[in-house]
Amino acid sequence: MTEDSVYLFDMDGTLTPARLPMTDEFSTVFKPWLQTHTAYIATGSDFKKVQEQIPEEIISCFSGVYCSMGNFLWSKGSVVYCNKFAEDPKLDAILDGYRKNTKYPYQLFDNYIEKRPGMINFSVLGRDCPYEERNRYNAWDKENHERLMIKEQLLKTFGEKYEVAVGGSISIDITPTGLGKGQVARKVRENYPQSTIVFFGDKTMLGGNDYELAQALRQMDDNTKVVQVEGPEEVCSVLKL
Repeated sequence: MTEDSVYLFDMDGTLTPARLPMTDEFSTVFKPWLQTHTAYIATGSDFKKVQEQIPEEIISCFSGVYCSMGNFLWSKGSVVYCNKFAEDPKLDAILDGYRKNTKYPYQLFDNYIEKRPGMINFSVLGRDCPYEERNRYNAWDKENHERLMIKEQLLKTFGEKYEVAVGGSISIDITPTGLGKGQVARKVRENYPQSTIVFFGDKTMLGGNDYELAQALRQMDDNTKVVQVEGPEEVCSVLKL
C-alpha cells in the first residue's frame, strides 16, 4: 500500500456485519482514516441498502459507491450512471420454479426476486426474512449446496448470456456477461491509471461473491492488492486503525 493507493471495500461482512448496520465503534475509528484516503464501496447491494447499513456521514467520505455489482455508481450526492437489465423473458419463470421446488424444509419469505440496476438478486428463502432465518438457510445451504446447483443450472440454460455468482448468505446475483462485480476493477483503473488498487473483501476465494472482482484485479497488472478479511475488526487491524 502506498500514499497514492485507491481502496475498494466490500460492504456486508467487510465494513459491516452481514445485512446489519456498521457499528459505532468501527465508524468512529474508520471515519478519520477515510477522510484522508481515496476509497470506494463495491457491493452487490443496492444504494438503499447501503444507506440502511452505513451512516450518511461515512458514505459522504467515500469518493463513490459502486452498487448492484458495479451497475450503479453514486458519488458525492449524485448518481453518475445506472445500468438497465435487459431480462430474458424466461428468467422469472425459471426462478419461480426453483422457489416452488426447493427442498428447504422451513418457512419461506417474500421478495425472492429483487430487481436492481443492471442485475437480479434471487433468494429461494426471500430477502424479507428475519436475520436469524438467514443464518438457518445459510447453514442448510452449506450442507445441501442449493445455491451452487442453481448457479450451475442457470449457466447451462443461458450459456454466455449471464454471469451468475453466489452472493452473501442467502442469494444469487445474476448480471449480463461483462457487467458483474469485476467491472469495478476496469472502471477504477480507467480513473486511476497509476495508482495501486487495494481491495478488501470477506469472500474473495473461489465461489465467493467477491471473487470476480478479486480475480479481475489480480489479472489486471502488478499494481493491485487483494486483502481477504473476516469482518470490520480485521479491516481495522490491516489498516492499523
